[in-house]
Amino acid sequence: MAQGRVFMLTALAMLAFAANSMLCRMALKPGLLDPASCISLRLASGALMLWLLLRIRAPGGGAAFRRGGDWTSALALFVYAAAFTFAYV
Repeated sequence: MAQGRVFMLTALAMLAFAANSMLCRMALKPGLLDPASCISLRLASGALMLWLLLRIRAPGGGAAFRRGGDWTSALALFVYAAAFTFAYV
């Protein structure tokens, strides 16, 4: 992969992480969202986006990716999201 492409993709990922943090902090201001709702919304929207990306990119609409999930990784992602979301409060 060309260095310019790697740099641009890295910069895009860093911007996405920063935007995620800022949106989470704004959503958790008093009276908007509680931490549990914020976690649910973040994980559901992330799952939806991954599903859409698979449907767009995979030949046959993502049929090749219909295998079992990894519950250990899913649990680790939830713990990470919960820890950071509650830390923002």
